[in-house]
Amino acid sequence: MPAEVRHMQPLANGYRLSLSDETELDCDLAVLADGGRSSLREQLGIGVRQRPYDQSALIANITPSEAHCGQAFERFTDDGPMALLPLPENRCALVWTRPGNDTQRLAELDDRRFLEELQGVFGYRLGTLRQVGARHVYPLALVEAEEQVRSNLVILGNAAHSLHPIAGQGFNLSLRDADALAETLLDSDAPLGDLPTLQRYRERQRQDQQLTVGFSDKVTRLFGSTQSAVATGRNLGLLGLDLLPAAKRWFARQAMGLGTRCDV
Repeated sequence: MPAEVRHMQPLANGYRLSLSDETELDCDLAVLADGGRSSLREQLGIGVRQRPYDQSALIANITPSEAHCGQAFERFTDDGPMALLPLPENRCALVWTRPGNDTQRLAELDDRRFLEELQGVFGYRLGTLRQVGARHVYPLALVEAEEQVRSNLVILGNAAHSLHPIAGQGFNLSLRDADALAETLLDSDAPLGDLPTLQRYRERQRQDQQLTVGFSDKVTRLFGSTQSAVATGRNLGLLGLDLLPAAKRWFARQAMGLGTRCDV
């Protein structure tokens, strides 16, 4: 089994990693990417900014009666977005966002009642929803690390910025961060872990991160609002996107995280 990093000790020119198999590893550059609830980030004293969404996500695997053919589905409901994402063996990963404690109620239903309620919300685009796996509930918040680079250290992925799961923006942004980091390191002749080099990576991705995080946060709050005036404006806006192809393309590019890319 892969070893897990349990502790990180700063050295003069790198980090010493203490692993779960009781071995140690010294490195010139440590890339910390252990998720939104990063214990290593906390160990290193790196603070975070949090903005709760007053929503939780229910995660489970679902087996439908009809083939998903590699398609992903996302619905914006009155209670929050829902997504079914394709997995092997015709299973789907469910991400169901609900307000308050309602996700816990859903998690505690028996399988038959849960699938009935899910079917009523999702519909029959994939036929009958036949089977559900283990259900897990996670509270949702926008979490951003207050530091992303130090000498010999980069905070990456959800450890750097944990977004609402709407539209899969967090994963796409993390891939772009990793690509930008690799290119910045390859372009530099400085030693691995050189702070000015890592700061150039941070500046290179700053605008992309700000736009992606900001867009994701605003869309989440827009579709999560229950105020009638906001709901009316939201519905009119979606109708406008159907009538204005240029606006629809712009919105789609933002939703895919391509707002700062001119080459795609």
